[in-house]
Amino acid sequence: MEGGTLGLWQESMIGLARSERAKQVMQRLAGRTVLARRFAVIGNGGTAIATARRLHDDLGISASLCYLGEYVDDATAIRRTVEASIDVAGLLGAAGLDVNVSIDPTAIGHLRGEDTFQRNAERIGQAVADAAGDAGGRLMLDMEDLALVEPTLRALRRLLAKGLPAAITLQARLLRTRADVRDLVHLRTAVRLVKGAFPLGPEHDHQGRDAITREYLSLAAMMLAPEARDAGFRPVFATHDDAILRSVARLASRNGWPKAAYEFEFLYGVRPDWQQKLRASGHSVRVYVPFGTDWWPYAVRRIGENPRNALLLGRALLGRTYQRG
Repeated sequence: MEGGTLGLWQESMIGLARSERAKQVMQRLAGRTVLARRFAVIGNGGTAIATARRLHDDLGISASLCYLGEYVDDATAIRRTVEASIDVAGLLGAAGLDVNVSIDPTAIGHLRGEDTFQRNAERIGQAVADAAGDAGGRLMLDMEDLALVEPTLRALRRLLAKGLPAAITLQARLLRTRADVRDLVHLRTAVRLVKGAFPLGPEHDHQGRDAITREYLSLAAMMLAPEARDAGFRPVFATHDDAILRSVARLASRNGWPKAAYEFEFLYGVRPDWQQKLRASGHSVRVYVPFGTDWWPYAVRRIGENPRNALLLGRALLGRTYQRG
């Protein structure tokens, strides 16, 4: 798709993702649609742990578990997300797996106020720390829309100040991200660098695929500087772009980074071939595994980011049953 057409497609997918009626209808098909099962683990924490165990035992790949739900202001839904995140941290620790939990600020109370978000993030961060023990763990703060960048960065700094193992996701698309990365690479934290989706305009964004790719690689160079390594900073590169993956791996090697000191992260259900190829070459690979039952907004945003997956959406909307091959 050309840029303008792609923008319209993405806007349409945002509207569909936020449609409460569409969500209610589609989530009744959760167990039967390839759309749901392609991008998320439909089930509880135990189901998510089983997936994390399979990735670890079969492929040597780590998981970052995230309970599905976003942009909610209902106290019961927020409490459910917080409790599920705390529970799954404990389950990961008990299973002897890497304790890595991701959270969306708007899933744990930001819409009810920044203080609510902060309190809940601290509860989950403490659960991650307790479950991981000396092995170390990570509470990864996901990045949502532009208005949440500053509150999420503030939450990160408060969590770090309390000695909690917090990390953050930043978007290469945004013009401001260069300054944000510069501020963080000297800290004992991690940054998950993504390209970023859903363009905002030239006042906020780098424009076009080539410009975003150049900026991603420039930010990767900052994250892989020797000074960042010496500070205990951990780079996480979350992209499915083959060329970027190769360039980052070469840059890390030139700068003397051991393969275990940085990560490549993929979305669940996306590019399993590359996941396994990178892991076989000795790189640290992680998969972002969303779990739960509130899968519709998440899955449709994945469609918006990659129109090639539109066939999955069409099948789901038609209510047809497909089995994974």
